[in-house]
Amino acid sequence: MTDQRKIDITQLDPQQLSQLQSQFESELTHFQTSLQALQVASVRYKECISNITQLQVPSTNTEILVPLSSSLYVPGKIKNNDLYLVDIGTGYYVEKSSKDAVKFYEGKVKQLELDHSKLVGIVNEKQSTLQRVRLVLREKVMLLQQQQQQQKQGVKA
Repeated sequence: MTDQRKIDITQLDPQQLSQLQSQFESELTHFQTSLQALQVASVRYKECISNITQLQVPSTNTEILVPLSSSLYVPGKIKNNDLYLVDIGTGYYVEKSSKDAVKFYEGKVKQLELDHSKLVGIVNEKQSTLQRVRLVLREKVMLLQQQQQQQKQGVKA
């Protein structure tokens, strides 16, 4: 169970508001980085689906380039275009048919899309709250400056 305490930001002093603003900015940066990571993962899974679909050639012994790293390839031949080793996480690989591999990656993409939409909601909420904090902080600083101006004018008179 999470502690959902509500804070009336209008009751905070400028220093507390500034700290709160920094906290929200930090959280927002973290969530935006997470959003980007989800998008990258989704693109990779979609590429896997596309690659499986493209390899559905009718004959075996089709020559391809096999990547050993992002910039190093060796020539190879497709022995069986219906069996794939699928990375299921933490270094474990499972042999799957093309149909099952596509289904696996589609499930991953669907889950990432759900996580992405939840995270977008959180980011929007954080941005909205951050805007409110900035607005209240600006108002408090302006009020403080007005009070200081009035005190200076009162001392001069």
